[in-house]
Amino acid sequence: MSKPPVTATSTDVPAEDRTRDPAVWVTALYVITFLFQRISLPSISIPVTVPIALIWLGAAWLRGVVTIDPRRLLIWLAAAGISGAMVLPQLLLVPSPYVSFNSWALWIVIWLPLVVRLRDRSRGEYLRTLRAVAHAGLGMAALSLLFIVMQLLGVRYVDWLAEFVPDVLLVQDYIISYPIVYGSPLYKSNAWLALEPSFLSFMIGACVVAALITRLSVPKVLLLMAGLLSTVAGSGFALLGGYLIGLIVVRRIATLRKYAVPVALLIAGFATTAFAESIIRRLSEPGDSRSSTALRATEPYVQLWPHWISDPVSILIGQGAGSSADIVRNLAIDGLLVPSVAKVLFDYGLLGGGALIILMIFTYLRSPEPLFALTMAVSMFVLQSAAPPLVICSVMLLSLWSPAVRPVMRVGPVTAGAPPERRSADSMAKVGAL
Repeated sequence: MSKPPVTATSTDVPAEDRTRDPAVWVTALYVITFLFQRISLPSISIPVTVPIALIWLGAAWLRGVVTIDPRRLLIWLAAAGISGAMVLPQLLLVPSPYVSFNSWALWIVIWLPLVVRLRDRSRGEYLRTLRAVAHAGLGMAALSLLFIVMQLLGVRYVDWLAEFVPDVLLVQDYIISYPIVYGSPLYKSNAWLALEPSFLSFMIGACVVAALITRLSVPKVLLLMAGLLSTVAGSGFALLGGYLIGLIVVRRIATLRKYAVPVALLIAGFATTAFAESIIRRLSEPGDSRSSTALRATEPYVQLWPHWISDPVSILIGQGAGSSADIVRNLAIDGLLVPSVAKVLFDYGLLGGGALIILMIFTYLRSPEPLFALTMAVSMFVLQSAAPPLVICSVMLLSLWSPAVRPVMRVGPVTAGAPPERRSADSMAKVGAL
């Protein structure tokens, strides 16, 4: 009797190959980005996660986990060169230019991980990684819920991280947390570790989508949803809502039917709490120019537009790196945020800004999950600033995996040392069995 074909599993892969497991590398960076996003480089208000991401990038390349994507490297170099070259004409032609080298350098550096892609980008490995990230999100959600439960038990909100870490080692200029509604003693959850509740919401929202894509169990999805609700911030809801709308459009929403009733009951229970008031207000606030939604989606353009068109030359070459942020600071409007598109067009003009927008677009192209990529792209282009933790989320869950590799179907056994492409069909089967 002939022996059945051997199916490759994680235990079949030699130990040295397991050290190049994409799921381990990506999830580790995702967790580190969450844990250390508030920690700053000494005396420089730049998250320590920026150099950590660069160290991760170098280590992953040396270990053979990632390889350089020649096309994206050229685009990154072109974007850096064109936007950097705008400095000279700005200094010569723009009245009272504001040029911050640090602002330009930070923008270019945080998008540097875009130039690499994982060697093993098979569908099975992608799903394994999404599952691992979703499980990491369970810890974030639990910590966020603890943040809220402690307040409900009468423990006054305290920024414990700031109590133990010196100011010089904390990132400044972010609204770490604030009351769910004006005058409330209850604060929105940033789980003590996120730069803002909106950042935590975004990261948990991405974990919820990852859980839905990989069909995580109902209790785990409920915990993630509870953690998302506890942030009382809209970034994660926008991400999740956009993904669900996409599923409706492509007629795949029925695949999530097992979650419908439990999640509906969770939301109904949440609607009876004081925290729901903040979200209900947000749903009815689009016309308010000082609403959270407007301060991200429309008000930045309203405030920057007169400055942008005041000089036709600056429309083309921009008013200088960091100039948009400087104007927003001087306006002293709490919560006013400059989204990515507004920032690059104002700071670098149509020439440099256009190059940077093209660079951003390539983060979301040819992803294994186009709907996920589309909703994250809309969020990052319209609602979010290019903050390092959010950019890293996009890179880890999307661009590292593009161009997506179609699974290679095979007949017959696979050896333990087979290349990643030959293991893809078995990886998919393994994920489906989890």
